[in-house]
Amino acid sequence: MHGDFTLDPLKYRDDVTRVLAQQGRVQLDSDANEQTETILRFLRALGRDIIGPHGGVGTSFQLSKAGSPPGLHIARGEYYVDGIRCTIPPGGDIWEIVDDPAPATADLRKPVPLKKLPNFVPPPDANKQLLYYLDVYERHVSSSEDDSLRDVALLGADTSSRALLTWRLRTLVIDDDFRKLVTRAKNYGWPFREIDDWYAALNLRLRTGVRMRAKAAGSESTNPCIISPEARYRGFENRLFRVEIHDPGIPPLPGQTTPERKPTFKWSQDNGSIVYPVRKVSGKIIKLASLGRDARTQICVNDWVEIVDDDVVINPQYHPLLQVVDVNPAEMSVELNALPDENVGTDPNKHPILRRWASNLIEVELRAAPKDAWTELADGVQIEFSQLPRPYAGLRPGDYWLIPTRTADGSVAWPQVNGVARDLPPNGIDHHYAPIAMMDGPQATPMDLRLKYPYLAS
Repeated sequence: MHGDFTLDPLKYRDDVTRVLAQQGRVQLDSDANEQTETILRFLRALGRDIIGPHGGVGTSFQLSKAGSPPGLHIARGEYYVDGIRCTIPPGGDIWEIVDDPAPATADLRKPVPLKKLPNFVPPPDANKQLLYYLDVYERHVSSSEDDSLRDVALLGADTSSRALLTWRLRTLVIDDDFRKLVTRAKNYGWPFREIDDWYAALNLRLRTGVRMRAKAAGSESTNPCIISPEARYRGFENRLFRVEIHDPGIPPLPGQTTPERKPTFKWSQDNGSIVYPVRKVSGKIIKLASLGRDARTQICVNDWVEIVDDDVVINPQYHPLLQVVDVNPAEMSVELNALPDENVGTDPNKHPILRRWASNLIEVELRAAPKDAWTELADGVQIEFSQLPRPYAGLRPGDYWLIPTRTADGSVAWPQVNGVARDLPPNGIDHHYAPIAMMDGPQATPMDLRLKYPYLAS
């Protein structure tokens, strides 16, 4: 969530049932966000406890072949993944949809061709044995990307942002390693005894095993594993640092040690929340709707930025960061040091923005275990990456960690055990995966992997 937050907006405490406001006290955005997250987590956990890890009624989200020539279609309906409700078509009251005279909604019984399904990316090789699965997550939208979030009565003032539910139908090649995971899942005891094998194998394959820890730099301690009591955050403002995976890279080929493309991350002292709506892209010249609302958010020469639109967010793309070489206040424009890749940001209907980062991309150094080989970001904030062994996935684009810093005590607010910074999974993006079907080549009939449940009342 690239918002201007005090703390992690998705943070919650396991035993909290509600947040209680007290009279005369300071109210923080983190209080309201924790209340929302507490309720949402409960509702989704309840849905998962009742429905199971995934499932739907009847033919919802069933893959089938239809048409002439036959092509893959997906049935309309609702499908739950870890208690999160996905729908085709999205939103709307069922009777409003039935009453809609538009041809697209005239016959709700017809399945949707996959080529017309939003955000579906066809597999690069349909001749291989493929697993079709749902990837469900939330993405953040601010008023810089969707101006309808602003209330005109406030004369342009920015207020709250939104999290949008996003799901994609994706494919995975079923290779020997994945088949071993399915077999391995069959032999699992708790907590997988009530989980189907395909769901367990899919999540073992795709959930990241990358971990990160953070601390404040300080004088050397006698024990290199213990954080020095003299370690301090040296900044002059309370900040929410963000460390985000940009390019997951390409691992080395078998028998090689050097990766084909090294992974990189980007970071921000403001959670990546400082953005500028793009009005027009003309080569290296980017016309903006704003150059910043104050001295802290004002875009300046030498700033590192990236152009982001819906395509970049929904289908992660790894464009290099660009640097500002000139700012023209009269034209409300900036000049970049290079042309944006692949015409990104040129379509105003895809909500293009310019996002500011604190530096250029930095290579990720992944280790099997922490070794106190810290990378310093700024003001004494240091980080280190490590990775769990397979079968967990490696780096995923968009995964991020949040590091709150406080000037009152010079602290980096990071969990510790006996004075040692913990290795933690990403704060987000929280992906949820569920198998839908398996295809053994383009001519085969889809093998249904959905789970189905009946209505309680019938």
